[in-house]
Amino acid sequence: MLSMYLIRHLMASASVVFSIALVGAQSFPIDFESDVTTASFVDFDGGTASVIANPQVAGINTSATVAQIVRDGGAVFAGSKLILPSNLDFTVTNGFRMKVFTTAPVGTTVKFKLEGGGVAERDVTTTVSNAWEELTWDFTGTPSRLNELVFMFDFGNVGDGSATSTFLFDDVTLVSLGSQVDLPVTFDDPAVNYSLIPFEGGTGAVVVDPTDASNMVGQANKPSTAGTSAGTTIGTSAGFASNIPLTLSAPKMNVRVWTPEAGTPIRLKVEDSNDPTRTVETESVSTVVGWETLEFDFSNEAPGTESLEVGLNMGWTYNKASIFFNFGTGGGAEEVTYFFDDIQFGGIASSTREQIITDVRISPNPAADYLIIETQDGYDAISIFSANGKQVLTKVKSEQNLQIDLKDFAVGLYFVHVRKGEATAIERVMIR
Repeated sequence: MLSMYLIRHLMASASVVFSIALVGAQSFPIDFESDVTTASFVDFDGGTASVIANPQVAGINTSATVAQIVRDGGAVFAGSKLILPSNLDFTVTNGFRMKVFTTAPVGTTVKFKLEGGGVAERDVTTTVSNAWEELTWDFTGTPSRLNELVFMFDFGNVGDGSATSTFLFDDVTLVSLGSQVDLPVTFDDPAVNYSLIPFEGGTGAVVVDPTDASNMVGQANKPSTAGTSAGTTIGTSAGFASNIPLTLSAPKMNVRVWTPEAGTPIRLKVEDSNDPTRTVETESVSTVVGWETLEFDFSNEAPGTESLEVGLNMGWTYNKASIFFNFGTGGGAEEVTYFFDDIQFGGIASSTREQIITDVRISPNPAADYLIIETQDGYDAISIFSANGKQVLTKVKSEQNLQIDLKDFAVGLYFVHVRKGEATAIERVMIR
């Protein structure tokens, strides 16, 4: 028996046949200034769309006309859609950007769904309230048989017709987000799409390496509300451009990670992007505070997960990876930040292991008013991190001895990172 959701969508699609093309020969961006009108939308399950004069002319959107969707009762997936006259072309584009205004709380889910000769959907959460912002949905790897744009705001909740169930949007634009990511993942190639997908309460982004301004890295945050398996998918939902060539004789990957505490359990999971039940997981444990390269051996699967041998014997392939910091532990009292970089297939060559500086002296420790950092031959960068991984100070290429005034530092544990070339030193300092 067909679900009510499917029946309603079939009926909505059928209505398009008898109401002309709705959108007409529309090209992107869709700015709602001329071709698209209220009659162009197909509403469903409690969503009502209209094209109106912009009631919020401010910030990044001063256009005269915008679209509006009001959600009032109905289903948790209430929304509206536009039907395009031809299929979307993802040969040179792989994403959408759209301006959104809402008074709903920060973190409200906006689902952008593509339908037609298939289905693809992506979720993005808002980062501001009561202001326009531009959101991006990554559809890398999406099939080309799609011609319906489906807009579902506050997905997962039932609207009540109030201001927080009213959403404005404008300038729906097809964009190129870069080529599909592949191993090794360095985060440094501007032509590559290094999207990250946090889940179960985690957050993350690609950021400048806090210990090296010339390097880009992945950042994974674990806030107090994060679940025990909060993690980050490396790349888009489509995974890597090539399969990870795991075999029983070559079962290893390595990742360079930064943790604020030694002994942090880190899990790496690989899977089939087309079948999330086909996975293999393994774990490693950080041994230092700061950067180090860890090896992940998938022939030693994590307890309760499928073995690599069984997966390979069943013909499974793996082209997607996710990383979990402090796996098995939920968010604590404070948000903790981790970093990762250089995700590669294969084990760790001895020449790639972290080099350690031995000529650094930090005093006094514990410290109260000031901290002196002495190095024999100078340094490239000095960074100080709080116990929860937040960078609080950085100095680049300065004198051999550095004195730091601690009057603005809160009492607690800190980690001092000193970098010279490829070598690092990390010291724990208590400020009281």
